[in-house]
This record gives sequence, C-alpha cells and structure tokens, in this order.
Amino acid sequence: MQTIKLYIKDWLAIHPYIQQQTTDRYFVDLANRLYSTCTIREIPESIKKKLCLYTAAYFEDVISGLGLWQAFIKKHLELYDTSLPFYTIRPDYIKDEINEEDIRFIIWNTLEKAPYKHLYINPMDRNIEETAHLFFRILDEEYETAPANATLQEFFMDFKGKEDANHKLRWLFGHTYLTEPSVQEYIAQVTETDKFIIPCGPLALFLHEWIDLLTNGETECWEEIEGLYPAIPEISDEMKERNHHTYQLFTQGTNGARIVYLKSYKELHSFLTQVLQWPDDSNHTLPQMKEHKDFIMMVNSEKGILLAKDICKYISDPLNPMYDAATAAQEAFSLLTIPTKCPPDLMEYLINNHYIPDAQFPEFGEKGTGSKECGLYSPPFLIVLLQGRLDPPHRYFVHQRSTFNKVFHVL
Repeated sequence: MQTIKLYIKDWLAIHPYIQQQTTDRYFVDLANRLYSTCTIREIPESIKKKLCLYTAAYFEDVISGLGLWQAFIKKHLELYDTSLPFYTIRPDYIKDEINEEDIRFIIWNTLEKAPYKHLYINPMDRNIEETAHLFFRILDEEYETAPANATLQEFFMDFKGKEDANHKLRWLFGHTYLTEPSVQEYIAQVTETDKFIIPCGPLALFLHEWIDLLTNGETECWEEIEGLYPAIPEISDEMKERNHHTYQLFTQGTNGARIVYLKSYKELHSFLTQVLQWPDDSNHTLPQMKEHKDFIMMVNSEKGILLAKDICKYISDPLNPMYDAATAAQEAFSLLTIPTKCPPDLMEYLINNHYIPDAQFPEFGEKGTGSKECGLYSPPFLIVLLQGRLDPPHRYFVHQRSTFNKVFHVL
C-alpha cells in the first residue's frame, strides 16, 4: 500500500488558488507515487517532498498548457543555443512534451538551492540521474490520460483587475515549482515593489521578462500594471564624465589595462591615492579593507570601478602575479556559488577570457564527474548556477567625496 506523505495543502502551497480544483487530487496522488519511488537519500524529508511536488507540478504545467516550462527552455535556447544546461539534448527530446532531461534539471535545481547546509550538488550525480529516470517512467505512463488543470491554461494571458494581476505576479515570482527555489531564502523580506526589480527563476529573469515569454509578447494588459516594466535607470551625463575621467586615470596607471591585481592593502592605498588621485583620508582610502589580503580593481568607462577582495589566487590572468593553480583547483568553484564573492562584471570578464580554468565541482558521487563533463565554461552552466546565488542583485556602494561620487560593488 502506498504511503501518503503529501496532501492537498502541500499541493495548494505551490499553486495560485486556495480552493481545490477537480484535478488536484490526481496530481497529489501522482506526487505520492513519485515520493515512494525517489532513490535520493540523506536529504531532509521536506526537500524530498519538494522534489516530488515540483516534478508533479512540471507535469501538470506541460499537460495543462501553463507555459512556464516552455518559457524557460525557449529563453534558454534563445540565449545559449540549447534547451537545457548541463545535459546533452537527445534526438528524441520533444519540447512540447515531458522529457527525462527536464526532470534531471528540476531535481538538481531543487537540491542545489535547498535551504539547508549541504555540499554543492553535481548535476551529473548518478542519484539524480536514477531518480529522474524512475520519475520519467511514471510520468510517461500517465501522459496520455493525465487530466489538464483548466485553471492554469493560458493563466497569464489576462487578469481580472489589478489585485488579480498582482496575485498572479506574486505566485510567478516565488511560489511556482520553477521560481520558488531561487527566492525561498529571502522572499519573506521582498516587498510588493521589490518583486519587480529582483530577478527570479533559473535564468534570473525579471517578472516582465517572464510575462513577455508567457504571453508570447501579447503584453498590452500587463503594461498597465505600475512598476512591472520599470524604467531603465540612466547614468547622468555628469556621472558619465566623471567615470570617464576615472577610467582615463586608471588605464594610464595600468598601461592600458582595465583591471589591476593588488597584493596588499598598502598597494590598494597607493593605487587609490597615486593613480586615481583620491585624497589620502579615511573617507577615500577604504581603511575597512585593511584586514583583507589582496584586491582586484576593474574599471568601466561608464559604470566606474568595482572592487573584489581575496580572490586573486583563483585567477590565471597573466597580469595576476598571485595565481595559484593548486589553490584554485580546490577553491575557485566558490566564485560561482558564494553570494557577492565575485561581482557579475568581473565574472563575465574571467569567463570570456578563460581565466578560471581550474574551477571544478567538488567531488560529489562518482569521482571525475566535474567540469569536463558539465562544461564549466559553457554559458548555460554558469547562468543557471549563478542565478540563485546572485539574487537579489548585487548592491552598489556609493562612496561620497566632495567633488564626485564613486560607485563600487559591495563585495
């Protein structure tokens, strides 16, 4: 007899309504079948339940025409020329139907972002592969007879007033099977307006980007929702001029390089005061950085300067005298997973120039299932892994001085 672990209330928690629909009992029973089949051990029971609920919700999405999964793979394909990260898309992959690779990704996405202390999860882990295979067999058996949830069909094509629109957006932001994992750790602190400016889901998309995908660009009604399509902030001409001046000083002091590696706070202090010509006082020389070992400064002619600390040993840039391959092999992976450790612009620079060649998955499961198999340098891998760890967006620290403001990434 099948053990009942999941109930209607668990299912409704990841749905946009509170009144049970006629199809809900079917999908709860399906989630319980998945639970009894799951072979992944040594995870909290609550996470195991999530795996099964999310997989059942993915199945419901495909069957019912919600379009969330289709939006994800469509955007991923547009950005990276493949429907999914990590996994080779087989010839029998059908975009409008269920696929085993989809389930592998959903399981990995759930486990990697689960809010409990754990090792980083290798998407090629055999336990994930085995469980995905078992789950797929169950879903495949049910595919032709599974009932569609009419409430979810074309759910985002319209709404009944502002309150209904915001209800749908709240659900999309942090309570669907695909977006909940990335925001669950801080969603309680997210305000109504915050949700418009914080990306969510596996591709770190803003809500208006999700809506564009889910409505196939038919966004006329959604454009009436205040804040959903925020104005792109512009840098004033005055700030651009100041940043350009900083850029000129920076590159003159580095023989044209946009990046500099500094071995100590003493070198940082010298660069700030002698190269950038900042006043030598506590308001401008970042004395709070004295406890750190090394620094990276990077300049952009429009954005200004970013500063990173204590990561030089991971970076194989020929300009960097502190690179340590052995240490990088052990620790460089943390650049991808620890929030704020490496600002996005710097990460993009390192990836584009292949300056973190040693970054690899910590061993998880079978030895050797690391960066070579997963393609650590492939954009699909990085965007998905980084997404959950870079939400909410990096804040900027505005450093006041009498003549102009300098903008740094907070690291």
